[in-house]
Parts: sequence; C-alpha cells; structure tokens
Amino acid sequence: MENFHEFIRTNPQVRRLSINDLLIAEYRCPLSDTRYDIWSHLNYFIYVTSGRKRWSTATEEVLVERGDCLFVRKGAHCVYQYFDDQFCALVVFVPDSLIRSVLLESRIELNEVAATDGGTSLFPINPNALLKSYFRSFLAYLAEPNPPASALVELKFKELVMIVATELGGAGIHGYFFELCRTGKPSLREIMEKNFSFPMNLQEYARLSGRSLSAFKREFKSIFDTTPARWLIHKRLEYGKYLLENTDRTVTEVVLDCGFKDASHFSRAFRETYGMTPLQASRRQQYQDPSPS
Repeated sequence: MENFHEFIRTNPQVRRLSINDLLIAEYRCPLSDTRYDIWSHLNYFIYVTSGRKRWSTATEEVLVERGDCLFVRKGAHCVYQYFDDQFCALVVFVPDSLIRSVLLESRIELNEVAATDGGTSLFPINPNALLKSYFRSFLAYLAEPNPPASALVELKFKELVMIVATELGGAGIHGYFFELCRTGKPSLREIMEKNFSFPMNLQEYARLSGRSLSAFKREFKSIFDTTPARWLIHKRLEYGKYLLENTDRTVTEVVLDCGFKDASHFSRAFRETYGMTPLQASRRQQYQDPSPS
C-alpha cells in the first residue's frame, strides 16, 4: 500500500511546503486506476478544487467534489476516482500532536458528549467563507518562488486547527479532537480494529500507532494474547467469510476487501479454517447455482 504522506512529500511534481511532519501540497492526481488503497500515519484535510473522489472504509463512504472539504483520520482507506475531470486538491497533513497542543495551549473547550466511539475516520466539513479564504491563502504561498519563513508556515497549520475547532466541524471531528486532548496516545486496539482489512505490514501498523516495532509487538501481545500475524489472518478470514455470505461480491473482490494480497493464499487459509472453499461459501455462487430441491 502507498503511504499517502510519503508519496506527497517525495513526489517531485507536487508543489508543497513542509516543516518536519507538517506538510501542505497542491495535489493533482496522476493515477489512472479506479481504485487506489492508501494509508497515512498522519491525519489530513482535503480541500477539492476540481474533480471528485470517494474515500471509503469497510463502514464509511464519503464522496468529495469541487468546493468540498474532508478531514481524514490517520489510517488506511480505499479511494475511488472518477475520470470526468482531473482531481485537484489542497492536502494538509496534521499530526495528532499538533492538534492536541493547539487545543490545550488555547484552552479550547470541546464537548465531551461529542467524543467519538473510534468508529469514524471520515469527517466531512462544510467550508465557510473563512475556511475557503484560508485555503486560497495557502495557494498563494505555494505559488511564491521562495518559501515563507518556517514559523509563519507553522502558524498557518495552527490556524487551520483553530478554525475547525471553533468555527466548523460537527460532533464527530470535535469528538476526535476531545479524545486526543484526553488520552494523547492512540489506542492500539482501536487502530487494529479499524485497519485490519488493509494489506499493511507490521512496520506500517507500528508507525500508524506511534510505536516502535518492538513496543508494538509487546503491547499487541498483552492486549490480544496472540501475535499480530495470527490475529490479522484470523480477522481477515472472518471478515472475508462475512462478505462472502452476506454480499454479492466476487471472491476476487473479497480478497482485496479483506486485506489479502494473494487469492491463492486466501483460498488455502479459508479452506483450512472453514473446511470449504471461498466459492462454496459465496452467496453469489449459491444464487447462480442453486441446489436442486
């Protein structure tokens, strides 16, 4: 899977400004695939200037078009694109630590009742005139031949967090911000439950959780009483079986949707676990080839 932050940070064709993990860029999508799986260890805002795309997870789906703004919580997502117009957007990456420091230093009060249950990762924002003006100002920064001072750029990132926390954003995003202020460190259990269906490796899961690989493995063992590899196979097979039995997706589609990279590996593991092939478990196949009465 592609790390979206690293792709933007290292792509020589992308206009961008960056300070450490803080990164803003004018992104013009070069991809020709309909579906693209990405992940990011940092949260990001998307402000669309042309075209449209659809961000989705196993439980969420948000279509964004010109003039729309979306806050994407760090993690993995499927992105589906349309080809009626080139997709262009401003992308602003903001780590949890920046959001937390801005809110605590400014003593912004967020409603505890709005705290998210951890199941939401896509937060549409209805941009007002202030937010639109904010993004236009960053376009001007990107157009300058010489980058502005780092301190000024950092202030612009903090300004975005302030605008969303005080002027915009619904209960969901405010709830996420509240949890960041309350806990500081992301929940490993929550991260794994939200992202198991994407084909990330253990180093990527560790980075997403803000832990070293060794610390990730130790904490994982203490929480789940098994290894990450065994847990991931079990969760992906379980989810694959659910998709086969309850949707009309093909076996090939299910392999992608539950996080396996290889169809033969999925089929072999599925048969060993459930005593039947994925095709035999498929509701789609049962409709096409009903048993004789």
